[in-house]
Amino acid sequence: MTTVYWLTRDLRLDDNPALQEAAKGSALVCVYMIDPRWFEPGPCGWSPMGPHRWAFTWRSLIALDAALNTLGQQLVIRWQRPEEGVPEVVKTLGAQRLVASRPAAFDEMRQWQTIEAALPFVRCDLIETLTLFDEADLPFRLDALPDTFSKFRRSIEKPDLASLAPLDKPAALPAAATLLDADQRLASPMPGQSETPFAGGEASGADHLERYLWKDQSILTYKITRNALDNASASSKVSPWLSAGALSARRLAAEIARFEGEVDRNESTYWLYFELLWREYFQWYSRHRGRELFLSPGHKGQHTGSTDAVEFRRWLKDAATHSLVRAGRVQLETTGYLSNRMRQIIASACIYEGHFDWRLGAAWFEHFLVDYDVASNYGNWQYIAGVGADPRGGRVFNLEKQVSQFDADGSYRKRWLKAP
Repeated sequence: MTTVYWLTRDLRLDDNPALQEAAKGSALVCVYMIDPRWFEPGPCGWSPMGPHRWAFTWRSLIALDAALNTLGQQLVIRWQRPEEGVPEVVKTLGAQRLVASRPAAFDEMRQWQTIEAALPFVRCDLIETLTLFDEADLPFRLDALPDTFSKFRRSIEKPDLASLAPLDKPAALPAAATLLDADQRLASPMPGQSETPFAGGEASGADHLERYLWKDQSILTYKITRNALDNASASSKVSPWLSAGALSARRLAAEIARFEGEVDRNESTYWLYFELLWREYFQWYSRHRGRELFLSPGHKGQHTGSTDAVEFRRWLKDAATHSLVRAGRVQLETTGYLSNRMRQIIASACIYEGHFDWRLGAAWFEHFLVDYDVASNYGNWQYIAGVGADPRGGRVFNLEKQVSQFDADGSYRKRWLKAP
């Protein structure tokens, strides 16, 4: 049986249940679709794929191709819309099966359904690769997902419920099916210069985690330092690899547990897992809400604001806008990264100081963040705006208080605003 494995946000060999499932066939083609629409301006003016994430993604693809080569396989990279390209590859090969990672969001799931409908005589399987838990293992039905993170965490942290153990890398893979002239990587945009400090690829992610956990043991102070605005070791910074699927959530959870067993366990080591549960919640929250992840449905305390993207851009740079926000803009657009604290500060300022619709900010983040994750990004913006998983009607941050707590000496603003 020939199987096509369509990779999306699962760019790894380690702990990859979709790859393990696809490898059950006698012949295998691994294919990745670079969607031209990623680089086209969206409704707010920014393209979905910005320079930092594209540079990270491209390096991840090249690294994965090299890793597959060691197992006698290769990654076929196509410059094509997935709903057109995936069926084309399957039909050209005469493949009997299509395997892919289960999407986390509405548009990607609708895209999968289009592909599935175009292949009525092909077995099409979605495999969970993004989450700690499989849906069948959750202690509630997805349509009964708890409406707050706290309720979700209390349900998940039951003693008899544990995430699945991560899978080892495959020792071998089926032979590569012949697909002549299929690779179109040279037709895709080459990544330009990016100042992001993160290097794409599974091996880079593993090295980063090894250094953070085992060499520097920075996890031992994670809860104390995680709110620092601009410190390389203050937080784990594994999110770019998690987002691209170059590191699995289950592997991270297993490594945290191993560290606690072999080195030490304290409030900080737990808190990194706690933040991983926040990510988990938003993955299921996105699937539960579907299209509403991108909307402001009727909601008590709902905030509405301007949808003027031109004015939003002007406000971000305006000298009258708070210096902390302007510094954050420069850091984000220059490097593709912001600390979690700065993301919350900027989201609150955009919504409650600038009086803009939260979706403008979410689209801005989507373009520039190297670690953009559709569920976490839009879920968190809804959370701050009070139109999502937040019973208290939003989060308003006092900017002067944030300065006094996290940038009292002005070093963050001086660095990014280049002040004398």
